[in-house]
Amino acid sequence: MELTERYVFDWDRIRNKDGYHIEYSITDICNRNCACCSHLAPLAKAPSFVGEQDFERTVTILHKLIPDAHTFWLTGGEPTLHPRFMRLLEISRNIFVDNYVGIYSNGITLEKYEEDESFWRFVKDNGIVWAITCYDKDRAYFETLFKKHGCINNLAILHGGKRFFNLTNYSENQPITHEKYVKCGWERSKINVRNGNIYNCPSAEFAELFNGYFGERLKITNNDFLEINESLTREQIDAFRKEVPFCGQCDLDKRYKKIVDSTPSERKISEWACFE
Repeated sequence: MELTERYVFDWDRIRNKDGYHIEYSITDICNRNCACCSHLAPLAKAPSFVGEQDFERTVTILHKLIPDAHTFWLTGGEPTLHPRFMRLLEISRNIFVDNYVGIYSNGITLEKYEEDESFWRFVKDNGIVWAITCYDKDRAYFETLFKKHGCINNLAILHGGKRFFNLTNYSENQPITHEKYVKCGWERSKINVRNGNIYNCPSAEFAELFNGYFGERLKITNNDFLEINESLTREQIDAFRKEVPFCGQCDLDKRYKKIVDSTPSERKISEWACFE
């Protein structure tokens, strides 16, 4: 499965031309503490590591329903904090044989693998794409590291990580319309998976962390997600790409308005919401 060309984040392609991209959150925790984190990792009180059996069962169902997925991603939190993340990548590759398989990472944990040839052999032989955000090390570090081990095609720089937008902006009593859904900034090609469910966006996917940290505020109904089980159909997944009740708890007009440098989160409610 060695990659013959480098994986590139072409956002026009991803938003308009690719099929589904599946993003499976395998842990809630992160080794950074970023203000306005769109996956709310600073608010996680527990690792929530996905189990291998649950993971394999869920991924098997997803492949049956979405065999044409463009890329199957592991994400979090920081997915490399999962003690079995390499095994989960192996499971993903064994099931999504003909698809891209990748992992989103801030790259911090790669330091301990700098001279681990077995690790880099695994990455190269399985065609694992590493989507790196360069928070703490610059692009040159990752380019040099991956090139040194013959894995330059496996490196995809996501962005520089120097600034953040408030992608998550919880509000109350907002409109629920198809026009709002279409306008929403989350990539419409994404399938967001966490705890055995499919969500339309991380705002709904990680709302549980917001509730747990700040107190009960956001309502997540059975219509805000799809349970991944043997009775789920592709038709249901396709039909789910629409406005849901949770859309009434996001204010699009205030998203992207706040721009912050890459600074530590103070875990204030204002980083993710418009109410106190």
